[in-house]
Amino acid sequence: MLVTVSFQAQTNSVELAFEKDLVPEGIAVHKSSKKLYLNSLVHNKIVRCNLDGSDPEDFISNNQFGYLSGFGMTIKGDTLFALGNSLPKINNKSILLLLNIHSGKLIKSYRLNVPDFIYLNDLAVSSKGAVYITDSESNNIYTVNKSTDKLEVFFSNDGIKHSNGIAISKDDKFLFFASYTSGIRIFNIASKELINKPNEHKGIDGMKFYNNSLVGIVNSRRDKAQNGIYRFHLNEKNIEIINTEKLQDFSRLSDIPTTFDIYGDTMYFVTDSQMDLLNQETMEITDASKLEDYRLLISKLEGRVQPKEKNQVFSKRYCTEIGRFDLLFDKDEIAGAYYLKHKNALGGIWGKLKNNVMTGRWQDADGEGDIIITFTENFSFFTADYRADDEPNKWYRDTWHGALRPNDNTSFEFNQKTYQCE
Repeated sequence: MLVTVSFQAQTNSVELAFEKDLVPEGIAVHKSSKKLYLNSLVHNKIVRCNLDGSDPEDFISNNQFGYLSGFGMTIKGDTLFALGNSLPKINNKSILLLLNIHSGKLIKSYRLNVPDFIYLNDLAVSSKGAVYITDSESNNIYTVNKSTDKLEVFFSNDGIKHSNGIAISKDDKFLFFASYTSGIRIFNIASKELINKPNEHKGIDGMKFYNNSLVGIVNSRRDKAQNGIYRFHLNEKNIEIINTEKLQDFSRLSDIPTTFDIYGDTMYFVTDSQMDLLNQETMEITDASKLEDYRLLISKLEGRVQPKEKNQVFSKRYCTEIGRFDLLFDKDEIAGAYYLKHKNALGGIWGKLKNNVMTGRWQDADGEGDIIITFTENFSFFTADYRADDEPNKWYRDTWHGALRPNDNTSFEFNQKTYQCE
């Protein structure tokens, strides 16, 4: 499966002047006012600031309107939809608040007090205001029943057990559930049917529909190197995932971004929620000395739609321990150039791609020879073996490694190694 990279435009970060123990989960951007909204797992409140980080303030204060530890949030029109839960399992409660984005006044609140442990995690709102909410502790999806004006189960199925992120298609026909056990499941709202099979697209927290695709934050893989920002391309009917690309790695393997928002072609998320420092049973920070200021990452998605032409050429930029590699993928062929920093020399490679392995040739000022590059499943990382024509029996195995360039910095740290990009 060919994986392309589109996160090559500007990536900026903004320091946020909120308390270090905020531990934000939900995030929402209001387009017209250019305001950023974050909620807090610790302080049971919602804060906001301008998109440049200025004018930080409380939007609603601690426990105002009965708000609980903050989870998924989204904005529709001038209404902020905000979920909250009491985290300990004993006497668990959940709440959905609808708030006026300008005044902060309460429009409506919906509470769930049921014997079972409920964990309302994330929500999606249709163009007509229909609300769909995941419960990551069960196989239920909730909605607001307009007849009873209460939160009720809308759909229940073991195929969406432990769903976290949720998204809705632009035409309001499909919901997309990020299930911990079954991967990304696609749901026809009208017929109430799951229309795709279980898959391995797991570990997703926040998820949004964007230009005939889904963008998701993967933050709970056992192999932390597999975490990051991913884009899952859909077919024309939005009923099948046809391609996956890793857009960006986290700056540190220990980072835990959660949800995000998309404004136009720009993605906004907090680089690290610091959730690993929160004891969710006692609601206490385990080591306050490790808390850091929060940073908002602002990344251009570039508005690119997945090309449909089979002969489309895709480019990828990799960095290694020894220099930069720029590769072009054309169906089953790869060609590209590399720069060796320690030699201050340019070279070229080319070859045939079969599955995730390229077999081909290299050439630079020192000579030429054979090369085998083995890519990971999502093409975000590779290892290389090579030999020179003047030493045909001497293979250099696993000699260097390449990682997709996450931004325009000249180098970055990954897997305890420094990767050079220039």
